[in-house]
Amino acid sequence: MVVALPADERPPVPKKDALIVLAVHSYIPSQANPRAELLETILQILEGRHVSLTFSMPKSYFEKAVKVMGLDKLAAKYGAKIVMPHQSATYRLELQSPLGNKVRVRALEAAFDESLLKIVVAMPVSHPQTILYSTMTTAALQILEPKDSQNLYEGFRALYKYIADIYKLEKNTLCIADGKYVIEGDGPIKGFQRYWGVQVVGENCAEVDYVVARGLGVDPGDLGYLYFYYDGAIPKIDVPELVEKNRLNIKLTSNVGILLSWKKG
Repeated sequence: MVVALPADERPPVPKKDALIVLAVHSYIPSQANPRAELLETILQILEGRHVSLTFSMPKSYFEKAVKVMGLDKLAAKYGAKIVMPHQSATYRLELQSPLGNKVRVRALEAAFDESLLKIVVAMPVSHPQTILYSTMTTAALQILEPKDSQNLYEGFRALYKYIADIYKLEKNTLCIADGKYVIEGDGPIKGFQRYWGVQVVGENCAEVDYVVARGLGVDPGDLGYLYFYYDGAIPKIDVPELVEKNRLNIKLTSNVGILLSWKKG
């Protein structure tokens, strides 16, 4: 089930041990990075539990992003741990492309621990590689060893299948699309921020991203990772009333025509 809330409302996060996976796009101040106020609210809810924060970037960029976003201070304030995939990603995955090619990547083992809640937090972003970067892309890509993740970029169709296949292995997730603002145009860095005012939450990132896409005027059928997650048959998912009332038609990245080439096989 997917619910929609006003963007500044307290998200329905259960108080459990958790790994928080963040969609961090830049190591310099960026309007596409997670909002500190939402992250602090989540940490307040989880205070007293064993909580880790993570996202995937090379070491020097990771350290800069942590400081720029104030994650070091938030982690210290609420007793959370910052986990660096470039050091801690030791769990080995073997993935297969649509053409049968094998790719191996390393990931954080905690992401596949069914007993541990994974809280995925992403601002919806118009993106030059995934059309819409939201919670499923975050859950799949932000847990990978950053050098290994480059192995996935062998074509859009293959990338989308890899994203779906990685997320299928992750159980016990809570997916939060922080849509107070969205990034449209040539995001994440060259895009521009637009107010939406909606927070979309659910236990399945595919369902959350379907609803977000509908709310932003994006055809869910254009998102290759949804296509592969649902094995080519994307279901019709009920869209919450708040999303319907606040429907937008965002401008997508300028290379969206090239991105849609994944449909040609």
